[in-house]
Amino acid sequence: MTIRWGILATGNIAHKLADAVVASETSELVAVGSRMQDAADAFAKEYGLAPDASHGSYDALLDDDKVDVIYISTPHPMHAEWTIKALEAGKAVLCEKPMGVNHPEVMAMVETAAFHQRFLMEAFMYRTHPQTAKAVDLIRDGAIGEVRQMNMSFGFFSPFHPQSRLHANELAGGGIMDVGCYPVSLARLVAGEEPDAVSGFAQLSETGVDAWSSALLHFPSGAIARISTAVSLSLDNAAEVFGSEGSIRIASPWMGSRADGSWSFELNRRGKRETIDGRTKPLYVHEIDAVAEAMDAGDLESPHMTWEDSLGNARVLDLWRREAGVLFDLEKPERCTTPVHGRPLAVRRRTIPQAEVPGVRKPVSRLVMGCDNQPDIRHASVMWDNYFEYGGNTFDTAHIYGGGRMEQLLGTWMRNRGIRDDVVVIGKGAHTPANFPDQVGPQLDVSLERLGTDHLDIYFLHRDNPDVPVAEWMDVLNAERSAGRIKAFGGSNWSLSRVQQANAYAVSKGLTPFAAVSNNFSLARMVDPVWPGCIAASDAEWRAWLEAEQMALFPWSSQARGFFTERFDAIGAASREAANDGFGNQPSDAELQRCWFADDNFERRARAVELASERGVEPINVALAYVLGQPFPCFALIGPRILAETRSSLAALDVSIGEDERRWLNLEADSR
Repeated sequence: MTIRWGILATGNIAHKLADAVVASETSELVAVGSRMQDAADAFAKEYGLAPDASHGSYDALLDDDKVDVIYISTPHPMHAEWTIKALEAGKAVLCEKPMGVNHPEVMAMVETAAFHQRFLMEAFMYRTHPQTAKAVDLIRDGAIGEVRQMNMSFGFFSPFHPQSRLHANELAGGGIMDVGCYPVSLARLVAGEEPDAVSGFAQLSETGVDAWSSALLHFPSGAIARISTAVSLSLDNAAEVFGSEGSIRIASPWMGSRADGSWSFELNRRGKRETIDGRTKPLYVHEIDAVAEAMDAGDLESPHMTWEDSLGNARVLDLWRREAGVLFDLEKPERCTTPVHGRPLAVRRRTIPQAEVPGVRKPVSRLVMGCDNQPDIRHASVMWDNYFEYGGNTFDTAHIYGGGRMEQLLGTWMRNRGIRDDVVVIGKGAHTPANFPDQVGPQLDVSLERLGTDHLDIYFLHRDNPDVPVAEWMDVLNAERSAGRIKAFGGSNWSLSRVQQANAYAVSKGLTPFAAVSNNFSLARMVDPVWPGCIAASDAEWRAWLEAEQMALFPWSSQARGFFTERFDAIGAASREAANDGFGNQPSDAELQRCWFADDNFERRARAVELASERGVEPINVALAYVLGQPFPCFALIGPRILAETRSSLAALDVSIGEDERRWLNLEADSR
């Protein structure tokens, strides 16, 4: 079928795409949208579009039912907002590179495409050109042996104008974002893996963007890429790949063909030099046809530039900018006041159920967002916005997480969104070695200041100190409750006997007892404590008591920290990447084996896999559904590092586990 295109924004690159759509045999240009009607009219007239195809707003273009796919050609900071809105409007999207200003934005864009099941591709046109495909095929076939070093550059001179797209901080200007993304993407493509180390350097202009910059990328295979870019300096704009048995040099890797359609590059194979060449259609036509081909096949991604590829590229660009000292003003904490889709934060998909906890004056989400692994406010905001929009309102953090950084991030996000009264904040304190009653108040002072609030909805003692009488703990907790600084409280990593003693003391003195417990609880038995002082509440005695008392449990590591994922089957595959992905609190392979590997857990996992296969879900969904399906109030703590992991956790809400299945999964019965 013919793919019908709409162009969103009317700058120079929009004309190049429009020319390609017109030249393509697979596509048709049917509409254009601009923020100014005059600009849209002029563009429409240039390409012979009907009068009703000219839209004086981007929203009007998205409402045009004649359009199948939208090309986003706005400045960088607007890519995420309008890509997300286009996907939500039911359109496929080709978004100009870089897809987002940073990895969190790209993550939000990809997640929207996955949720709405719409095609999305980042517009790296050179990826669709036959020259690129031929060079990569030769490398994959061993024509130059093992790849060991790459030299790639893309840079040009442009006069400095502080307000121009290329130099303005407010428009995410500079070489790294504008054209440095090209050699990064090619180096990753050639290496066939993600870099495990990135170092970067830059000369900044007076606007704080990079005038010229270089980076070194080291890959797990041992290959090294030297990358250069500039918007104030002309570079050779070539790509060289050196292998153990030869080399490839592409003089024009980014633009592909010459004016007559011919292309060529040099191959040195075991000392023999040859020219690889061909002739083809214009560069951007290949890109248009690649989109059409994928859409005709019903695919959501293009093999030329997959979602994971775009996410990987954005992650490297973030690291390069961080190393080089390039920070855009729009990324500063005080500027992150609106979700990336540009609308006020609100519940949009009521999915996560809620329940009551004694003493907490708001309903509490059954899935609780763990706030202990967010690298910065940009990433945290995207993660927490997404969770909130699914109806999640409960956030778990602690005085010690990130040395206080996690509480600060959560406080900044709540302030930026103005939603403190709409969320339940769980805090923890008095962790070893400061697990003494006289530490509760001073630590709470600090936590409340970091969070920017006057109270915690739920407070957990992070560790017990069995040498301290329960009376001392309960007295100080009740005093803080009376002062209004905590609304409900409990113990994390407390033994059953100590919890029983504490509540018995409270009842005898007319005090408020524990409202909840936060111990480990999962389908997999914790063989060895994840951290010193950790205690599980998974055994039969604990479960019977929780059911009898209807005590709320907030289990951490509720999904056994990856035991029910594919990491179990390929435990070594993710270790290097996970160690360098920028996120904290990521379980290592050694930890996974130490804490969860045991014969009884292997059988539990096998049964979860069996049930998951029958239900058409993932084993991790069954494992979480087991936790949520207990006969006592259970509020599972989840720790997603990326939006796809949040989506995976949400899938568990659609899995119902009956009592017989629950007992069978936990090896308490031989059959269901």
